[in-house]
Amino acid sequence: MDGLSVALLRPLAELLGRLDIDARGFLAALDIDDATAPDTYVDGERVDRLLDELAARRGDPAFALTLARLAVVRPLGLFGHLVWLSGTVGDALERAVRFYSVITKRATLELENRGAVSVLHQHRVPGVARGPILTEFLFASFALRARAATEGRLVLRAVRFAHRRTPTPAHADVFGLTVQFGAPSDELELALPLISADPITSAALEAKAVNLTTTGRSAFLDRARRAATTNLTTPSLAAIGRTLGISARTLRRHLEQEGTTLRALVDDVRRERADQLLAAGTSAKEVAFALGFSEPSAFSRAYKRWTGRAPKL
Repeated sequence: MDGLSVALLRPLAELLGRLDIDARGFLAALDIDDATAPDTYVDGERVDRLLDELAARRGDPAFALTLARLAVVRPLGLFGHLVWLSGTVGDALERAVRFYSVITKRATLELENRGAVSVLHQHRVPGVARGPILTEFLFASFALRARAATEGRLVLRAVRFAHRRTPTPAHADVFGLTVQFGAPSDELELALPLISADPITSAALEAKAVNLTTTGRSAFLDRARRAATTNLTTPSLAAIGRTLGISARTLRRHLEQEGTTLRALVDDVRRERADQLLAAGTSAKEVAFALGFSEPSAFSRAYKRWTGRAPKL
């Protein structure tokens, strides 16, 4: 079915409950009960109609943005945790693209990098309807959470929606710019500049630092660790090699020359990242998903193997 998954709709119902809307009634209207599997997909048009009715009943023309403001408090469901436990905004964008099918079959996401600017495109499945509330909710949630996670440094350059409507003051408030409606497609264009950015000086300092690096990890191993950090959910030689711009075979050879293996490299990166997340108060379950483990018990076993102790829950 080209619809929306229960993995999205249950957390969405919880969000509605924070607005004193009957969460169980919302799920029941979609024939979702406690026994419904998370990977069950529901007709998206039914969900759209129900959300439109709730928005009309509340008299809220910016209902999607109201929901997005609530969602920024904590990640929304499995998809939200996968995305927002990432290391950087770029990682979050890439994970959103990779795992979008977890929550919807009605559209896909594509990330286009234009130098310092990233553009998130939503492509609708031909012939399948897509309600405006969930589209606006997706973009507004990403904008608000990314802005909060970067302490306001995120810069939105453009927000475009394919659907037509009259913008509300809430759109300008949430996105910080004039939103374009009736565009050819749904797009979120953003940049994350460093206040202290100075590319020329930075390049010169990097060259000097490389020359000074005579002890500790090699420059290549540091690059490989950074590449592994962005591929923790799929830590294969091929995936990390693509990030580094080399083949899987070349990566294996370099690792052998460094006296290590892919598994040892990934384990070390995962252990370091796990310690950071656990120290920040992240639950073991959330850390497990962030590090690409299939289930929390697998992460607990790995952590005990790395450190000799179980992770604190």
